[in-house]
Amino acid sequence: MQYLIVGQHPPDLCPSANETVRKLSAEGAGQIPELAEKLGVKLLATYVPMNNHMVFAAVEADDMDSVREFAFQSRLGQWNTLELYQVSTLEEALTKVTELPTIYG
Repeated sequence: MQYLIVGQHPPDLCPSANETVRKLSAEGAGQIPELAEKLGVKLLATYVPMNNHMVFAAVEADDMDSVREFAFQSRLGQWNTLELYQVSTLEEALTKVTELPTIYG
């Protein structure tokens, strides 16, 4: 299953502005691949838009508990509010929606 981890932080907790968070995020970033492997989470990609105090991680895992533990142990939640979503690719979603009858003509 695929998941999206969405983190958002206030400007005063941004690594660009906060020395403590900058050190924490730099140390944590180096440990993320090993942590993901240990928890059975496949890290697909990480993204930072650079202009809105957000961070995204796309992962694959067998269950949400593994993703939740990964988000917790990565320490992203210490400087971000995190939301976790189980997601599908656009292709998967478009196939799935054909199972329902439409309600608007």
